[in-house]
Amino acid sequence: MKTTQPLNRTTMPIAIRETTNWFGGVVVCLILMGAIASAQSSAGTDGSENLSQLAQETPIAQVARVDEFPGEKSDCEGFDRYEIRTSQGTISVVCPHHPAPGKPWMWRSMFWGVGANATKRVARGDLKLVEQGYYVVIAPGDVAGHPRGNPIIDAAYQMLTQEYGFSKTLSMASMSRENLALFRWAAANPEKVESIYVDNGVCNVKSWPGGKLVPGNDSVADGDPRSWAGMKHAYDFETDEELLAAKVSPIDLLEPLAKAGVPILMVCGTKDTTVPYEENGALMKERYERLGGDITIIFEEKGHHPHGLADPTPVVSFIQTMRSRHQQ
Repeated sequence: MKTTQPLNRTTMPIAIRETTNWFGGVVVCLILMGAIASAQSSAGTDGSENLSQLAQETPIAQVARVDEFPGEKSDCEGFDRYEIRTSQGTISVVCPHHPAPGKPWMWRSMFWGVGANATKRVARGDLKLVEQGYYVVIAPGDVAGHPRGNPIIDAAYQMLTQEYGFSKTLSMASMSRENLALFRWAAANPEKVESIYVDNGVCNVKSWPGGKLVPGNDSVADGDPRSWAGMKHAYDFETDEELLAAKVSPIDLLEPLAKAGVPILMVCGTKDTTVPYEENGALMKERYERLGGDITIIFEEKGHHPHGLADPTPVVSFIQTMRSRHQQ
């Protein structure tokens, strides 16, 4: 895949603004057993409350077959989807009809579903992988990317690999703010990650949720004041200056991944004013390559939404190729 150049920002029309309440938002096609309180919807919203406190420990029942799970079962575009409890919360597992050898799987976070314009292209792309034997596992970490969210993903990983025979390595994928949780866990577990795919992902918290509304911040992004306040609270920061100086962005967590040789594919919208490429993807690319990492950028003429490529073939090919390469 070739890296193309972004359009000149001066020629880009303003994209739909993303206004997000840190503690509430639209959670698309994600049925959580537990409580998701005070969900609010607004145009361009893709926030969610911290999911680390949603569920109490529930024992996992022994089942007759490793491709059947306890918990609520539903249909997801013709595939079985289970909502199951781990020791740290509730996760969703979308199952293939015929698992591929080694039971490969992809990690997803909170925004996933075929029923909303913002995410349906991503979900339909993921289902192409399910058709070819992959599992898709929706196991949100911490919405602020705080390390306290890692045990949620750890619990899912341990249960799926130890009790159900899933691959010991996985693909990871995220969009928008989900990037914060993805890179927090991946940087702590680089040996378990085959590849990373990001769509319009937050790479730099100074850009989102910071943006141009934070005093003293050199950013042209729209910003989200409520989410900025929520992130300060998550990290126990009292001032804007503390968060601006903190090394809590995905671009600050790249060294372990580069050393482990984890490849990254990023899809970036040329009209995205919520997560502008120059303040996010461009910095990610520059820093990862400087560390010796392998990163590819695909540009698509769009704003922050919709997530996903119109044709997911390059993404599906990337994920499968990187798994094959990882197993060699």
